[in-house]
Amino acid sequence: MFTTTAAKFIREICKNKHCNSLTNFMHDITFSKKQISMLVSDEKIFSFYYENKIPTLCTNDSGRTLSAGIYLNKTLENIHKDCAILMPLLVKVGRKLGQNYGSNSVHIVVRENDCQHFYSLFFDLKENDFLHWVVNNGSFLHDFINQYNISAKDIILEAKIDKNRIVLPTFSDFASSMNIDNAEITPQFKVFHKNLHMPIYLSNQLGRCFQLLLKGKSAKQIGLEMKLSHRTVEHYIEKIRRQLGCSTTRELIVSYNNQLS
Repeated sequence: MFTTTAAKFIREICKNKHCNSLTNFMHDITFSKKQISMLVSDEKIFSFYYENKIPTLCTNDSGRTLSAGIYLNKTLENIHKDCAILMPLLVKVGRKLGQNYGSNSVHIVVRENDCQHFYSLFFDLKENDFLHWVVNNGSFLHDFINQYNISAKDIILEAKIDKNRIVLPTFSDFASSMNIDNAEITPQFKVFHKNLHMPIYLSNQLGRCFQLLLKGKSAKQIGLEMKLSHRTVEHYIEKIRRQLGCSTTRELIVSYNNQLS
């Protein structure tokens, strides 16, 4: 059975990566008409999604709606209501089924003509430690996905076959049936990471703070404009620095000022 073979393969991929605090890995391939193929470390997760018709993240009838790039779980949860509801649910379900999806995750979107790949790497790290790890281990992410795609070439091709796809509802379908407001916040700022050379998406609040910082505003001025405390603004700037690989605010401004437009 394909799901059993895929689960065994994913477990082998993760087995020697715990030294990097990687606790789990998942690879979703989305297609049009709400079709998805899931490569997960335990077929029980696949069965749970299929039997309970759990909606897929950021999808519509054409497939995944996210642009190609790197996303942190907190950013997705701040931007999309479906992620705010469904990503913590995955952690909860995983725990129930004996799977560790950690407390933070990084997600990589790669788009093809007929499908979209959504690679999810889960880490058992607190947010500050996680951001520090992401900033300092861009090469690990790049190498891990490259090596995975090479070693998983045959199983990925098999995953794309029609018989190995399932149909899951979009969050809009789910929201309508449950009478949930499906409003989304559009991210205000997309920036290309200076080292990873891939787009990073900041949350609405962080994006606004970053724009004002690049325009030459001080933390105090940003606080007044955004109606935030000086301490909160400094916390935002620190998060942005960590996410974009800069050790100082000056380095942040110099490195990314050319992307202000």
